Amino acid sequence: MKAPRIRTNFLAMMVWQIGNYLVPLATFPYLTRVLGAANFGVLGYAMAVATYGMLVTEWGFFLSGPKAVVERRERPEALNELVWSTMTAKGCLCALSFAVLLVVAHFDRKLASVLPVVLAAWPMAIGNVFTLNWLLQGLERFPVFATVALAGRFAALPLTFIFVRDSGDVAFAAGIQGGAAVLTGLFSLVAARRMGVLRLPSASVRSVCQRVRESADMFVSSASASLFGVTNAVILASMATPYQVGIYTAADKLKTVANMVPAQINTVCYPRIASLFKAQPRSAARLTVIGALATVATTLAGLAVIACASVPLTALILGAGYAGSASLLKLLCGATVFGNLAYFLGLQVLVPFGSARTRSLLMLAAGALNVGLAIVLTPRFGAEGAAVSVLAAEAALLAVYVAMILGKPSLRHHFTQLLIR
Repeated sequence: MKAPRIRTNFLAMMVWQIGNYLVPLATFPYLTRVLGAANFGVLGYAMAVATYGMLVTEWGFFLSGPKAVVERRERPEALNELVWSTMTAKGCLCALSFAVLLVVAHFDRKLASVLPVVLAAWPMAIGNVFTLNWLLQGLERFPVFATVALAGRFAALPLTFIFVRDSGDVAFAAGIQGGAAVLTGLFSLVAARRMGVLRLPSASVRSVCQRVRESADMFVSSASASLFGVTNAVILASMATPYQVGIYTAADKLKTVANMVPAQINTVCYPRIASLFKAQPRSAARLTVIGALATVATTLAGLAVIACASVPLTALILGAGYAGSASLLKLLCGATVFGNLAYFLGLQVLVPFGSARTRSLLMLAAGALNVGLAIVLTPRFGAEGAAVSVLAAEAALLAVYVAMILGKPSLRHHFTQLLIR
């Protein structure tokens, strides 16, 4: 495929990402003010717990799925079986994670106290079962994916203003997020059906188990990534006040908005680099370098803007009750400089060279480092301790990845071949 297709895909994903955050930006300032910092912290904690269920349900399919789709593009029956076996595997994992949630809530008073809010958000995991973003990504149908995702988001937009009217409406706020995820899943099913990809159900116990096994390494890496974000909110909820959870969650959401361009560079490049890797290794290497440079440049640009405008930005969007979020925002955006490049190199270089398991274990180690630092720093420094933990762990992970690439001849050659004419 020609380069203009990549630009089209990138543009589509940017439209999706901008739209994806127009909804939170429309409702985010409203929720922070109506709920207040403490109850917004309760919402953040409950959403973090529900995200764990979504994480288990996803099982790394969003990473392994596009590559599997690329391998089956020209075989409709095999592609159909891939779709159904993946959805079946997700359904089983969703049921398992829900059972674990109920068991943990029985013994954990903190979780039990917010269980109604968690249950209201749980449709996020259910919707993920039949959301086929990984399929559309593998087919490089990013405009279709963007349309599907935005339809679900915007359909739920008015509900926040209708049903969330005071600080006691936390469960409504969480439920609306879950409902949007279900709508997105339904729309993606319709899109896949209209494209002719989704046919009559075709899955077996063997194929479902195979999907789970194939994505196990990717699950470890995606679960490890959660140790850099979601887990910190849970640690804060356990060791600090709801206010600390609230200002951390608010800063993290603003950081995500600032990070939307680098995130889409990675998303768009992944299926293309995977398809070029064996047939055109030099082209794959060139796209890897371009993607890495673009990731660093856009991340640094976002950090520069945040560094200059963090105080007025947090005051304008969040309100006066979130003054502590400004310094957190700088720390978290600083962490993305290391994290974005580490994620790009791990996915686009280590995985194609057969180091998926090594990548997963290194991410797990870095995530464990973050958790350990957060447990030590949070009781004394609160939300700032949690943010510093993320920054240190992301920097350590990038340093290890770079050392691996420089130390292995095959990985070095992937880049140095561009210097040979």
